[in-house]
Amino acid sequence: MSAATDVSTTDASAQPRRPRRKVVLTWVLVGALVLAALFTWRWWTHPTAFDDLGDSGRLDPLPVADAALSTTVIYPKASGSAETVTIDGLDATFSENSAAATATFWVCHLAPDEDPIGAVHDPSSVCGDIESFEPPMRFEHGVAPDSDYLFVTITPSRPGVARLQSVDIEYRRSGEHFYQRGTQTIHVDRKLTAR
Repeated sequence: MSAATDVSTTDASAQPRRPRRKVVLTWVLVGALVLAALFTWRWWTHPTAFDDLGDSGRLDPLPVADAALSTTVIYPKASGSAETVTIDGLDATFSENSAAATATFWVCHLAPDEDPIGAVHDPSSVCGDIESFEPPMRFEHGVAPDSDYLFVTITPSRPGVARLQSVDIEYRRSGEHFYQRGTQTIHVDRKLTAR
């Protein structure tokens, strides 16, 4: 006599794959959300309201007492709408500084008959309304002549070379730009030689 047992066998390939598909889909969705969050964080902490200068300059050697050079860091916009930003800090980076130069920042409130300075030894000859930079400072970044511009004065303290490579600008934007805040580096590349 034989005993019959009712044992059912399950074929692994017949199992539904839906739970595994859900897990994979969940991980893909989580990965996409993490990437979106990282992209948003990067965009929010690295604003780009200002353009690089895209030029450089080197002048003939001058006596230390006459060698101070003022050069624009942020020009007015060429087109577009005005924007008010709050500048919280400025930091000059010298790639060479045997002249022991210092960098002092200023804001020119542009008048209708004035143009940005470019690079000059006497900024008051081209800007009638100059204000010393004091953080935090509101900065009206518009289209000339309805704009401010930021410039730096490089002042050597002894004979030598001072080459201002870049300026880091820490600033905050308005609600129109989702209150972006962060630091932007503007490449300046100005060289002076004091004798």
